[in-house]
Amino acid sequence: MLPRENLPRRGQEARPARHSPAYRALGLATAALLLTSCSPAVFQPAPVQAHGVDAAPALAGTGESDEQPESPADPQDADTQNEDPAADEAPLPALAAEVKDARDAQREAAAEGAAALAEAREAHLQELAEEQERLAQEEAEAEAELERQRRQQEAADEAAEQEAAEQEADASPEPAPQQPAPDAPADSTFTGDLDAYLADLAASHSGDISISLTEIGGQGRSASTTGGESRVSASTYKLFVAYGILDQVESGEMDWDDTVDGGRDRATCLTEMISLSDNPCADVFRDELGWRGLRDIAAETGGPATDFIPAYARTSANDLTAFLTRLETGQLGLSQDSRSRLLGALGSNIFRQGIPSGSAGTVLNKVGFIDGYLNDAAIVRHPQGTYVLSIMSEGSDWEAIASITRQVEAALY
Repeated sequence: MLPRENLPRRGQEARPARHSPAYRALGLATAALLLTSCSPAVFQPAPVQAHGVDAAPALAGTGESDEQPESPADPQDADTQNEDPAADEAPLPALAAEVKDARDAQREAAAEGAAALAEAREAHLQELAEEQERLAQEEAEAEAELERQRRQQEAADEAAEQEAAEQEADASPEPAPQQPAPDAPADSTFTGDLDAYLADLAASHSGDISISLTEIGGQGRSASTTGGESRVSASTYKLFVAYGILDQVESGEMDWDDTVDGGRDRATCLTEMISLSDNPCADVFRDELGWRGLRDIAAETGGPATDFIPAYARTSANDLTAFLTRLETGQLGLSQDSRSRLLGALGSNIFRQGIPSGSAGTVLNKVGFIDGYLNDAAIVRHPQGTYVLSIMSEGSDWEAIASITRQVEAALY
């Protein structure tokens, strides 16, 4: 700056001294001094290099050279300048590829996780189904075991009752000689009227008794006393169930190898239902045939008094005799194999205290007993002829049934 005293003064016309030519020359000189004293870097920035092309300086003509030095002062700068120019572009495509690979890996991992989850869910559902099946089987086995125990208890109770009755009879006083206890009263002597004879036999034994008789061959005689009366069938209803199963197997709707109860197949179950009076097998068969199906079977086999209701199945002595007569004569509509199977099961029946005990022939029978009802229906192959005898009773006993059988055979033969 010039000392104030060296500055030009205002002119006479009162114009500012800075507007005079001398003042302007002084300003230009000052500006030139400032330009020469400042660093050239302020007005000439470093060249910008893009893709190998050097940018021109911002200000030209300042005396600086446009050429770059051959060797940079910093070795690191020299290494940077010697690198491939395409390296500046490499990081972006590599990063994009890496991001894409990462996303693909995430999608693949998510798909694998979903597949593993679905497979685990399917395995869990399978385990639940198997567990439910196992529980159902265990429940069925438990129910079957309870039923077997119940049957054993019933048999034990019945045996105890019979033993008590026998002990009571043994303890009773001997009858007077003038009052013997014959098998039948004097007025039950057979006179040729079988109906009257059977009525006398029923009246001469304890309990309420129905009797039905049909002779096969020979004279073909037939008779009954209250034979058409509907009574509680007890296990004699299993004859009609057996017919239904035999018919279903013949039609191909069922198979003998089917597992039915407790690992037993259908063939074993049918035999034991008849010969042992097995209840679990009968329950399964009854459910398979249905109540309506059993009613149809009763109608087909000629049983007007036979009916199936949830509480008790009912039938009559005449219906049982008609069924067994048609079975023995081959008129039941079954094949020879089915007929032989059912006849064989009847022949292996273990309950022999009733008709088998009173007969001199070979007996194929089915019994039924429950709550004081005692029934026995049989095909009797006597040496002198074959006949069918059905006895249904309430409040009677096996000995009464055996006694009636003996007297029937005495009248027939």
